[in-house]
Amino acid sequence: MGIGNADQGKTKVNASNINQSQAGLLNSQELTIGNAGKGGQSNVSVGNVTQGQAGLLNRQKMAIGDAGSGKSDVKNAGPIMQGQAGLLNNQEMNLGSVSGTGSSTVRTGPVLQGQAGLLNTQNMNVGGSSGSGKSNVTAGAILQGQAGLLQRQNMEIGSTSGSGKSNVLLGTAIQGQAGMLNNQDMKIGNASGSGKSNVVMGAAIQGQAGMLNNQQMEVGNTSGSGRSNVAVGTVVQGQAGMLQNQQTKIGNSSGGTANVAVGAVIQGQAGMLNNQQVNIGNSSGSGTNVAVGAVVQGQAGMLQTQTVNIGNN
Repeated sequence: MGIGNADQGKTKVNASNINQSQAGLLNSQELTIGNAGKGGQSNVSVGNVTQGQAGLLNRQKMAIGDAGSGKSDVKNAGPIMQGQAGLLNNQEMNLGSVSGTGSSTVRTGPVLQGQAGLLNTQNMNVGGSSGSGKSNVTAGAILQGQAGLLQRQNMEIGSTSGSGKSNVLLGTAIQGQAGMLNNQDMKIGNASGSGKSNVVMGAAIQGQAGMLNNQQMEVGNTSGSGRSNVAVGTVVQGQAGMLQNQQTKIGNSSGGTANVAVGAVIQGQAGMLNNQQVNIGNSSGSGTNVAVGAVVQGQAGMLQTQTVNIGNN
């Protein structure tokens, strides 16, 4: 399904609700809204956007406000939702991503992805910019949730490469998983090449329950000559179970410049054979500026490990 996409021309669309649903196996859904390429211009105003699938070997893809060399302006009043139940499912969402010389402006309420089953994968890219493009994204909350085993979640917010620029204003980013052998990866405001990323958000939260789970969060890290400016109220990671691993990297620089302000960094684990690691403001080759109100690590159980590295060169 394609709505309000512009290649070389100009399009303007107003819609109240957009829904796609499937049940069975080997299904595929693709939804593109307000994407602009090759100099086109797209203006889209929409209420609720929903994709739903039940079964196995299903695939969902959603792209909203993406721009190549064109200009995209998307306003979404209601939630953007993707949901799947079964196994071997895949979800992909791109919101306000820019490649080439394009420009994207996206304003939306909550963005949600949910999966239940096993061997599922979720990928979300918000306000990513590559080439020399510019992305501006404002979102109320971004949530990813999975229940089962052998799940994987990837979330990137305000990441830039090349000479691109990304501006992201976000209430809360949340990832949650329940089960075992799950993996979560969240990257916020990372810049590589000569790109620039500006991210302001209330909280970044990751939570897992079960065993053999892994969480990794990166905030405001730079490489090359990239520049990252990130302000986050609270960064939270929580796990319950055994054989869990958590790692948080904030304002680390290898060649670029990172400016990061964080109210508090909190890690909590309960169980046994768990590991926690926090790296803040570590630099190799260039500079990093980090302001953190509090760093808190808590563990309950046995055979646990905690490590904190701050301001190492």
